[in-house]
Amino acid sequence: MKKLIRIILALAIGSTLIGCSSKSGGTIDLTSNIKVSIKGFNGKGEVYIDNNTKYDKTNSDIRDFVADIEYTLENVTNGALSNGDEITIKAKYSKSKAKDLGLTIKNPTKKVKVSGLKDLLTGYYDCEIKVKNYGSIKLKLDANIAPITVSNFVGLANDGFYNGLTFHRIIKGFMIQGGDPNGDGTGGSKQTIKGEFSANGVDNPLKHTRGVISMARSQSYDSASSQFFIMHEDTSSLDGQYAAFGCAYSGMDIVDKICDDVKTEDSNGTVSKKNQPVIESITCTKIQ
Repeated sequence: MKKLIRIILALAIGSTLIGCSSKSGGTIDLTSNIKVSIKGFNGKGEVYIDNNTKYDKTNSDIRDFVADIEYTLENVTNGALSNGDEITIKAKYSKSKAKDLGLTIKNPTKKVKVSGLKDLLTGYYDCEIKVKNYGSIKLKLDANIAPITVSNFVGLANDGFYNGLTFHRIIKGFMIQGGDPNGDGTGGSKQTIKGEFSANGVDNPLKHTRGVISMARSQSYDSASSQFFIMHEDTSSLDGQYAAFGCAYSGMDIVDKICDDVKTEDSNGTVSKKNQPVIESITCTKIQ
């Protein structure tokens, strides 16, 4: 399972255990077998660890020791990762517990060179959402206001991520929501992004008025991934709480028709799989 290490937080994960039993010595290699990947955008990169290492889970003392290990990042400037940075992943563990268990600790740190991060987009992007049997919704996206959000959305769209997905939640007078590969509000892409809105410390003047597109998220401010919603009517209570990143300039009649036509299952706007409007494609191009 992939875990995200925030720059200022510690994350407990497992480690490789070699020939080890309680009170009988052995060696724990803390970092050699962890897979580290850097995702996100240049200047905004985030660290992920894919940890598939094994240890003696039948030994409760060792299991507790491993569970208490924390991993932190060092050599990170202003909480931002950029291409060319060299960071250090450091394992924090109880030296007294290791001594009591007779353990030898190996490789408590791992150096990683940051590379492969894409640059954040700037400027404006023209976006067309084609909805099967309905037509096209056209929007202007603003990467100057919400660069992380627009970069993420445009990247997913132009990679074909949204093709064949649906609008799974529709509330007339509020919004239509889509972009979930599970089609039920529980899914997303492989990456979450920072929420670009004032409650999360980011200045974003866009209001949630009719036609505005914004990112859906869970309770965590930085949990937006692929799900988005388009406002059917003004809802000021969302301002500063969700990352708005553009507005429709054509096709709001399509949104109106979807809200009028699609049968929902409950007051939360749930749409059964068979009735969900299908997103044929989303394409985004830079406005010159």
